[in-house]
Amino acid sequence: MRFSRFGVHTALFCAALIAIFVFSGHRHTVEIQDRLLCHALGIDFLGGEYEVSVQAFKPSGTGSDTPVDITQSNIEIVSGRGKTVSEALEQCENTRGKEIFLGHLQLICLGKSVDLAQPRSLFEFCLKDKSVYLGVDICQSDSTAKELMKVELSNDMLATENYVAVIEKNAKKSRTMRCRLLDMLNSESGAQCVGIPVLAVVRPPQNETELVEPVLTVKETALITGGKAADVQLDPADSAALFFMHSGSKEADMVIRDGGNNYSVSVSKKRCHAKVEQGNGVLLYKAHLTVVVHRLKDAVSAVKPETVNQIVAQRLTEQFRDTFRRCVNEQKADAFGIRKMLRQSYPKTFLDYEDSLDELYETAQGELEIECLVE
Repeated sequence: MRFSRFGVHTALFCAALIAIFVFSGHRHTVEIQDRLLCHALGIDFLGGEYEVSVQAFKPSGTGSDTPVDITQSNIEIVSGRGKTVSEALEQCENTRGKEIFLGHLQLICLGKSVDLAQPRSLFEFCLKDKSVYLGVDICQSDSTAKELMKVELSNDMLATENYVAVIEKNAKKSRTMRCRLLDMLNSESGAQCVGIPVLAVVRPPQNETELVEPVLTVKETALITGGKAADVQLDPADSAALFFMHSGSKEADMVIRDGGNNYSVSVSKKRCHAKVEQGNGVLLYKAHLTVVVHRLKDAVSAVKPETVNQIVAQRLTEQFRDTFRRCVNEQKADAFGIRKMLRQSYPKTFLDYEDSLDELYETAQGELEIECLVE
């Protein structure tokens, strides 16, 4: 029986595919029991060396076969030191005799001592590992990353899941902004200002009859430009107007005062549009924000809708002016994304001032127009 040329070529192609899969599959096979499944990674710089704290899943822990472990912690912390982060990770592997797997990495926590001037060099261990998701969250500890990694916040889930959930919730509630690995990498040239949530652990006084677990909170948001931290920290309670300018922000809780009484309101972002105008060498950042104010039951009859509208609009306007002055004018930190809008709308001006944008930031002006819809 004679085979057609097409059939021969098809058979050879299939054989080649099978060979590729077989040899590639056996090239570097690591059993699950020989891996440290890293969910979070803390990085500190102490004594001229990097210290990494790997928060890994502990499959041999009691209750690890069930989704909820109410008796034992199902995480372990493995630490290592080295001149680079990669060397420190290798020491962790040598200490435990297992290979660290970063495919489940959800969070990278940085100590305040870590230099962010060259993020591509710092995160080289992520870039060379194709299993690492570039959208992994980045946070900063108000003390050391190792201390934050060692805190067990809850018995019903991995501590990493608590950290990420807290960051996500606070970003949605306009108390901080999320920072991803890709954002940090793009900030190396100084073209992008990134905001990093700073996490702190509060330890309430212990009750004799009840064990009170630590509370994780977003202490502030640090602004990083060109690897350097701006000398301004954004307080969660007073920066909603700035965070509303970013897509991740959806709502905010506010307390308004009228007639000597305090009332709680919830503000939801409906629309937000911003643009940059320039004339006579002065930049003007103009934003239009539409919000819906949801009054709680205790304020429905006590405060008139127009009063709520006025108080909320005034509060957000004050926050906007204050953060614009401190971030853009004083610290030259482009927290509002002016550089990107200037490049898109006025490319010639951008090219003329690309190397001296600080001069434009110093005299830049910000305007916020607010439309409040009260439920």
